[in-house]
Amino acid sequence: MARKYEKSSWGVVYRKNWKKIEVLLLKWLNSKKKEILVIPKGHIEQGEIAKDAAVREISEEAGLKISDLEVIKFITKLSYTFTAWYLKWTPVIDKDVYLFLVRYNGTASPIVQTEERFTGYRWVPIEEVKDMEILFDLASIVYKNKTYFI
Repeated sequence: MARKYEKSSWGVVYRKNWKKIEVLLLKWLNSKKKEILVIPKGHIEQGEIAKDAAVREISEEAGLKISDLEVIKFITKLSYTFTAWYLKWTPVIDKDVYLFLVRYNGTASPIVQTEERFTGYRWVPIEEVKDMEILFDLASIVYKNKTYFI
């Protein structure tokens, strides 16, 4: 069985809407055609640093201008291994994910990248994130970093 190593960056994007803090979640169709909520993410390209990859991926997937995105802090690095049954030779993939907190300072609505199976988006009040099922226990990550949502 083949083995691969991948690196990607993810962004927890938030905005202040009046006095409320909202987190951006993208609606995405998984391989089973079920719509789930995710945060913007993607592969780090050759020669790219993780922080820049997070901003680029947010811009590409959510259609937000890079100039309106401000990295507030590096949150954590997650590492995991999985078998990619959907790829030829079903490789085992060792993956590192760099997670950043990113403030959206713009006013334009997101325009999701439909060719990547995104179907829409939601700005969710930060208090509601705890009741939602989102990969990598986003509620815990948001709660631990709540003081940085300024």
